[in-house]
Amino acid sequence: MEILQTVKKNYIKHQLQPLAIRLCCIVLLYSMFRIIFYVANVENFPNTGVSLFFYGIRFDVSAIFYTNAPYILAVLLPFSFYYKKIYQITCNIYFILVNSFAALVSYIDVAYYPYVLKRMTFDIFSYMQIGFDFQELLPSFLKQFWYLVLLFLATVFAIVFIVRKAPQAPPKGGKRSLTFGETWGGGHVIASGAKQSKIIILYKTLNLCIFTVISIIFMRGGLQLRPITLIDTAKYASIQHAALISNTPFSLIHTVGKKYTIEKHYFNNLEEAEHYFSPIHNQITPCFEDCYPVKNVIVIVLEGFSQYLLRGMEEGDNQGFSPFLDSLQHRSIAFNGIANGRRTIEAIPAIFGGIPSLLDMSYVESSFANNYIYSPVEILKDKGYKTVFFHGAKNGSMNMESYCYSIGFQTYYGKNEYPTPSDYDGVWGISDRSYLKYVSHMLNTISQPFFAGIFTLSSHNPYVLPKDAKGLDIQKGTNPMHTLVKYTDYAVREFLEEIAKYSWFDSTLFIFTGDHTGKGSIPIADNRYMSYQIPIFFYHPKAKTGKTGGIMQQTDIMPSLFSYLKLNTPLFSFGNNAFDSTHISYGINYLSGIYQLFTNDFLLQFDGEKTIGFYNIKSDILLQNNLIHTPPTELAVYEQKLKAIIQSYTTRMADNQLFIK
Repeated sequence: MEILQTVKKNYIKHQLQPLAIRLCCIVLLYSMFRIIFYVANVENFPNTGVSLFFYGIRFDVSAIFYTNAPYILAVLLPFSFYYKKIYQITCNIYFILVNSFAALVSYIDVAYYPYVLKRMTFDIFSYMQIGFDFQELLPSFLKQFWYLVLLFLATVFAIVFIVRKAPQAPPKGGKRSLTFGETWGGGHVIASGAKQSKIIILYKTLNLCIFTVISIIFMRGGLQLRPITLIDTAKYASIQHAALISNTPFSLIHTVGKKYTIEKHYFNNLEEAEHYFSPIHNQITPCFEDCYPVKNVIVIVLEGFSQYLLRGMEEGDNQGFSPFLDSLQHRSIAFNGIANGRRTIEAIPAIFGGIPSLLDMSYVESSFANNYIYSPVEILKDKGYKTVFFHGAKNGSMNMESYCYSIGFQTYYGKNEYPTPSDYDGVWGISDRSYLKYVSHMLNTISQPFFAGIFTLSSHNPYVLPKDAKGLDIQKGTNPMHTLVKYTDYAVREFLEEIAKYSWFDSTLFIFTGDHTGKGSIPIADNRYMSYQIPIFFYHPKAKTGKTGGIMQQTDIMPSLFSYLKLNTPLFSFGNNAFDSTHISYGINYLSGIYQLFTNDFLLQFDGEKTIGFYNIKSDILLQNNLIHTPPTELAVYEQKLKAIIQSYTTRMADNQLFIK
């Protein structure tokens, strides 16, 4: 019994107690990560209560026990090699590395969150693999977010300090736990007997089993029926605050290697679902009113542009940051544009392919990217249009070049094709002013009719004014993005002035849109309506007056273009013809497990099983009055519509049916 008491005492002192101290310190570090995350992104989390920080501890503990599970197991194993120096060093290295990595991704997310409005998920690594220009962008990001680098280094130092101050073995020459006849002071063997060794092993094994069960409970987040996941943050706060309750390691863990069973079933079969919505457009209603004869089409995608950058950030403020584009909009058919995603990699398939992003991973990054699709661009090519795409970024960036070729663009012009490498901005690619001059020249060499996509890039973080802006009267705004928006606005003006000299200009339709809203581009950063409001307008040089339409999403662009061109050909798209008044205008998107459906009057939020938010965006643009408890009659109609879209999308995506048979 004396031996057993000695073993228990030293087991607690040299194994359990240091383990508990280390894990508790890591819990405190996670809370610090959350505070830093909040302070850096405070504009995204208004009306934040202190209770949210305490709710988050549940998710922190889960992530900590997941990431440290091998370490915890190694520390509790009932074998004598635990006190071997090499074993101790290995355990300590693992503890330092895994928690330093957790700190690293947490700090990266501090900077990344404002652009995607969700915690980092494991698809970020796929994003890097398909052409994120990581090596080129890293120096710029380190310079911009230097304070996060210092915080990370300080955190690593703190973790090392914790390890040194809470050692899991007695000092050299000190007493050790008794297992398998180990020495205890002065080299005297006290527990050399087989019986004593069995008792000690049994005791430690029992403790290992107990703490394994406890660890599993902590990993699950409690004793509830199912382990907690990202969607469980909604139990404690609104969608806007979900990211504050979660943490980045937890988000990565719950999205790593995820094999999606993506199909959602709300109706008996696909045919029943597509009674309420179908992506098959057998006939496109032609546009006659306010539509001019068109030979060529140019779609210009503006990096990070929101509606508010054109019309002004405040109510009653008519002075935006892109006066030229705003003047064009007033002579165009302009819509209340809705982005189908939060990233460029989600926007391009929506705009040109009619495929929104309704999964945790973007379509381009997913295993479904190889699905067969007869895209709108391919149809235009088969109709005799020369199809070209211009993007001044490095070829392969975001896998855009490969995707463009896959959907029917015959020629792709990237940074590699640009003739003057010295115009490289040092971060993303060729700056807009220089690149659009090049585009204007190249367009005049292309046979007609042509369909051209152009994607700008300068109005992107790190928001450094390019060297070709020298001599321009561009005053710096309070937000660095606004300065770059003014620059891009100027570049687009020069572009249109240049191509206006060509004979084909007056027979060309221009479609302007944004890929997504950027940081600093909307009045209220956390607003789930404003965060998706982008410009979408159809401009024809012969138009003298404008017209305003309703809600229009990015996937509506190509069906609406077919209507404008009077191409009465079958088309597969998850969008609709905005010129067809018989259709209800709407926009859809998905973020962190929540589907959103926008109409001209309402916003519906749906978690995959039930509606969790319903707002009148006409009278409640700040989304402060959730009507879910006193729902108007429209809620049931729109929920049914959204369910039909989701089932059609997931079923067709899973079954490789993104085409008309």
